[in-house]
Amino acid sequence: MARTRDQIAEAAIHLFVERGYEATTLEEVADRADVHKRTLLRYFPTKAHLVLHQQYAAIEQFGEAIAARGETSVMDLWTAHVVRHARDMMRRGRFANMRKIARSEPSLESAYLSIQATYQALIGAGLREDLAGRPDADIIAPVAAAALVGGNYSVSAGIFAREAYDELEAAVLEVIRLVREKLLDGRGG
Repeated sequence: MARTRDQIAEAAIHLFVERGYEATTLEEVADRADVHKRTLLRYFPTKAHLVLHQQYAAIEQFGEAIAARGETSVMDLWTAHVVRHARDMMRRGRFANMRKIARSEPSLESAYLSIQATYQALIGAGLREDLAGRPDADIIAPVAAAALVGGNYSVSAGIFAREAYDELEAAVLEVIRLVREKLLDGRGG
């Protein structure tokens, strides 16, 4: 089941990059993935779901990691998460760059931003727990979460635009370093 979903998503991404989002039909995606269109629609009810499949899967994984984190800080979880995805971007290159497609479609861009807001809420809630007892936790936690997510979004946008994927890991780690040092007093959160 997961293999079929990934196979369909991968076919869609390749077609979107090759032909463009608007020019690609669901029938073409189904043909490329060697599945029936009904099978495709069972996994992905819209073209937008095909584009953002990896992002939805990533946010789900991050939410599960936070729920099962035990003593691990949210900052450590976020660091591992963004490094893993930066390395995946570097490996997959332009086929991982869904931001380019999302920018061309207003409905996709708003869905992409909604994913970023979900990350911010998850990180903010986790940081509040990690900073419990600190008098400024209710201010620092959401500000640090916004800085992490917004910083990641902003620096990656320039990297994606230049298709300089090999720069991504260092850039997102620099965002994390700045948040740790400037907002969290050098602590992991």
